[in-house]
Order: sequence, then structure tokens, then C-alpha cells
Amino acid sequence: MPKLKRPVPDISPDVDRLLRSVIESRERFSILQVGAFDGVTNDPLHDLTRDYRQVHAVLLEPQAEPFAELQARWRDSPRVVPLRFALAGTSGEQPLFVVAEAFRHLHPFAGQIASFSRAHVESECARYIWRPPADLVRPIAVPTIDWRTLVDRHGPFDFVTIDVEGYDGEVIHQMDLSTGAPEVIQYEHRHVPRDMERRSIERLERSHYAVWRINKADTLAVRSETAAFDEARARLGPPTR
Repeated sequence: MPKLKRPVPDISPDVDRLLRSVIESRERFSILQVGAFDGVTNDPLHDLTRDYRQVHAVLLEPQAEPFAELQARWRDSPRVVPLRFALAGTSGEQPLFVVAEAFRHLHPFAGQIASFSRAHVESECARYIWRPPADLVRPIAVPTIDWRTLVDRHGPFDFVTIDVEGYDGEVIHQMDLSTGAPEVIQYEHRHVPRDMERRSIERLERSHYAVWRINKADTLAVRSETAAFDEARARLGPPTR
């Protein structure tokens, strides 16, 4: 008989408590959010950024409309810096694939599935749209920033969270994990191709991160030999990877 996979327990509440405890122990805590969208929809960081005055956050969102909402939401907070960029290998421009405006009404959350992977957007649309037309997905040029430029201008960062619709593995490979590396990284593995997911975990482990599966969708990595790692082991148990 085929071996059944064990269900992945959801430890999201424990991770939230971990992050709050780490933040409360610091005079300043710096966050980078890659793929912030509008700053509130399905956003685990909004409450943390709002609740703690010692949190300073840089929020990246390349799409014009959600970025405008992001700016408006945080316009009165000097602790929060929204930037209209996608994180990429080089600074400049790159095509981002989105659902075309004429078809957005056919998908329940069309704005949230923008990706550098056209195949990912097409796959997500196929779940809701029968016989999708050839022009359903279109590229738009978005501004990009590379990791080193971002860190030089706005870093370093204690915590990096990534939600970029299947491109999360590439972002992990673009990050410099040798100098000034974040203590904590959280990313969405759900849409990452299996081989890239494996290579991403291997890179994190080579860079002295311990890895926990948070739930079916998300992964947490905490750098060893840090106070955050000691607390993660105490709160989450041994790493699951």
C-alpha cells in the first residue's frame, strides 16, 4: 500500500507568539516584507507592525494599485517605509504576470496571484476559470531592486517574510545569507516547485538556519546561535527539517 503522508500541524499561533516575544525583547526590530500587497489582506505582519513601536518595516509591493493602498494605510507612520519594487537579481525592470483587467471579475482574488512565473498565474486561474482564454494573463513591467542595494539603503533586517506566488525560492537564493543575514525568515513554500523547495531548504541549512514547517503553506527558518533560535526551540520544539 502507498505510504500516506502525515498531516502537517498548524503551529501559526506558536510562531506569532515567538515573534511577539522576540520583538518585545528588543529596543528596535527591523522587518522586510517581500510581497506586501495592500498591507492587510492575508497579511500576518500588519498587527505586529501596528502593535509595537520598536518595529520598523520596509514593505515591498510592485503593483501600482495595491501599492497605493499600502502607502495610504501607513502614510502617518514614519516607522513604515512602503517601496514600489519587486525583489530580483538586478535592479531595473522585469515583467510581472497578472490577470488581465478584462478578466479579473472571473477570479475571486485576481490581484493577489501576480507572479514572475506565468505558469503559476495560469495554474491559479485554471482552478476557477473554465477554458481560460489565451489573453487571460498579461505581463506588466514593474521596477525591481536587488538584495544588496535594498540592504545598503534600508537594512539590515532582523526578520524577512516572503510571499511572492511561487517565486519565494528564487528570492531566498538572491539573499546574501553570509553578511548581516536576518535572524528569522518566513516564506510561502506552497507554490514553490518541489526541486526549488528542496534547494532552498538546503541553502538555508548550509547558512546555519534551522527550519520548521509552520503549516501546509509556510516555512520558518531561524538562524542558529541567536537568541531567537533558542526561543524558537523552546516554543516550537525541535526543527521539523
